[in-house]
Amino acid sequence: MAPVIDVIRHAESTHNTTLNTNLRDPDLTIEGKSQAFRFGRSYGFMGRISHVVSSPMQRAIRTSLIAFEDVLLEGKKVILLPELQETGVRPSDTGQPPAALELAFRPQVDIGLLERDWYHKGQGSKYIPDLALVEARAREARVFLRELAQSGPDDAHIVVVSHGGFLHFLTEDFSGLSEQYFTTYGNMTMRSFEFVDLYGDDPDAKMVQTEESCRRSRFPRFVDTSEADKERLKSYAVERVNWQKEEFDSIIQCSQPPA
Repeated sequence: MAPVIDVIRHAESTHNTTLNTNLRDPDLTIEGKSQAFRFGRSYGFMGRISHVVSSPMQRAIRTSLIAFEDVLLEGKKVILLPELQETGVRPSDTGQPPAALELAFRPQVDIGLLERDWYHKGQGSKYIPDLALVEARAREARVFLRELAQSGPDDAHIVVVSHGGFLHFLTEDFSGLSEQYFTTYGNMTMRSFEFVDLYGDDPDAKMVQTEESCRRSRFPRFVDTSEADKERLKSYAVERVNWQKEEFDSIIQCSQPPA
């Protein structure tokens, strides 16, 4: 067997229901907390989890704490990985300082990978909605996860809680996308992946969806899709990032003092 990476979109958050993206780092709704709890009760690999890794956004952290409480009670901590944050720059996609997260969620989170200004999304940040930057941090996240997989047992499951838009770039799997849907991950949707070359020299740390996950998701393996369809499907995710980039550029331009 090979280690499995279970990628999960966070549970329902307040901005998912109100569509108010001006809410700064929103938390889960009551239904979202229930979703996370039910998921944890039905997740079949709790005893094999070697690591729980989460976006540092509050909705992802809360999902991790509720769904995987049993594992955390055994002493594991939720590793907060900044590369897993969403691609946008609106308040709903803007996080909080590490000290605030530690105060809110200690002792169950590990903030060691968070730089002091990880949540800043201004010019010069690697977290702005730029396609090259999004793909680069997705690659960084895969390399990090591969290192975790290399350090654990062969039957380990590594849980990754992130966001609908970013998960497609993380996995490089754009199956099911369309002009209407920027993500095929609903709240608490899980898909499972393995590394193509766990111990090799692949600099991209490429992943492929497991056969069982394909059956569960009803999407074919993206790697088996024709090149033309791969480009078409990916273009929908790219278009969203480009739209977010235009919004970001407009914000920056409006904030500049007049000449």
